[in-house]
Amino acid sequence: MKIKDDFLKSLIFITFPIVLQSLLTTAVGSADVLMLSYVNQTSLSAVSLANQVQFVLNLVYVGLRTGTTAMTAQYWGKHDTASIRRLTLVVLRFSMGVSLLFFVLAFFMPTQLMHIFTSEPDLIQTGAQYLQIIAFAYLFMGMSQIYLCILKSIQQVGRSAAIGSVTLTANVFLNAVFIFGLFGFPKLGVTGVAIATVISRAAELGLCALDAGMIKKIHLTRDDFHDAGSVLTKNFLRYSLPVTAEGFVWGGATAVLSAIMGHLGSDIVAANSVASVVQGLATVVCFGFAEGGAVLLGKELGRSNYKKAETDASKLMKAALISGLAGAVLMLLLKPLVTGIVRLSPQALTDLNSMYLLLALNAVLSSFTNTAICGIFCAGGDTKFGLYCDFFVMWCYSVLIGLFLGFVWKLPPVTVYIIMNLHELVKTPFVLKHYKGKKWLKNITI
Repeated sequence: MKIKDDFLKSLIFITFPIVLQSLLTTAVGSADVLMLSYVNQTSLSAVSLANQVQFVLNLVYVGLRTGTTAMTAQYWGKHDTASIRRLTLVVLRFSMGVSLLFFVLAFFMPTQLMHIFTSEPDLIQTGAQYLQIIAFAYLFMGMSQIYLCILKSIQQVGRSAAIGSVTLTANVFLNAVFIFGLFGFPKLGVTGVAIATVISRAAELGLCALDAGMIKKIHLTRDDFHDAGSVLTKNFLRYSLPVTAEGFVWGGATAVLSAIMGHLGSDIVAANSVASVVQGLATVVCFGFAEGGAVLLGKELGRSNYKKAETDASKLMKAALISGLAGAVLMLLLKPLVTGIVRLSPQALTDLNSMYLLLALNAVLSSFTNTAICGIFCAGGDTKFGLYCDFFVMWCYSVLIGLFLGFVWKLPPVTVYIIMNLHELVKTPFVLKHYKGKKWLKNITI
């Protein structure tokens, strides 16, 4: 079918590589879950809990990348490549500082971090071993994630996807080698997963360094280094700090929710680790729309084409909702395959079956909320709404109700999980009202 609408053509063109890379990322997570389930459930649960540290770090990266995308896309619309180069250096300084902090915590305090998420000795010991190794990957990610973000923001999504795809493919291959002891290597289990990730992230940074020499429009000069600390830092902080703070708010709340489940037993943790992968697959397209849409809308806003930006935003929302519905239907159709292929305890499998309808509902609702917050609002520098919304919904609803139901009323773990994960339903009316208010229609480079 031929698509006549120029915006939808551009959206599909820029979104396809992003979705492809996201699918591969989710596939890596799926492969990890599947392979670790064949080792034992303790390994699966321990890695799931330990990865909450990287999950919080990734949300900080999301904050930095969102602010970067908002500014870079609008500068790209104005053909101001000098500002893009200097902005790259500004963001890298913040990113490396955060990465170093998380490295120190994971390498020197792994046991203390695992105590936050669980009280079970086996999970703490296994997770701590994993954290000490995976900590080195954080240092590499601090640079590569920002560079890949810049590539997407200047519509070089193919290059970004290629680098990410090579990295993730290598990660899956090395996971299999080190977990199962292929090609004469010893069976390393959880340790092997961590080593594979570190090697893959180091390779990703190397590919980014090679690619950086080929993009002449954003090739850094000596003058860029001289000006980077003063020219754009103030504006970057203005738009990135709210999103970075939102990352801490949302990530911290999610970590607390994981800690609640960790203290309710390993069965619910194992079920949740599989459920997270399933929902990630169901929503991968709408997240791609949010990321690609932010770039396209940002270009129009940078040119002060407000009417076109508003029309394009409406088209973006419709496309995201359709993808969310399709993802939910596909997820439900694949339920027998998912529950049949993973190796979980009978109780964990029962919990996973009980989660499925909630996962389908969240797939549809998050296609709207995430496209609006992470795509449309941030394209116009409207980054504070997401912070306020997530603080209210995640902390005042999910965390409080999870603590109350889990440790005061002591309801069954799966019941606690379902009720505290209705946050997308709670969030939707607030997001809809803000979207219709149109405060996001703004040129932030004027």
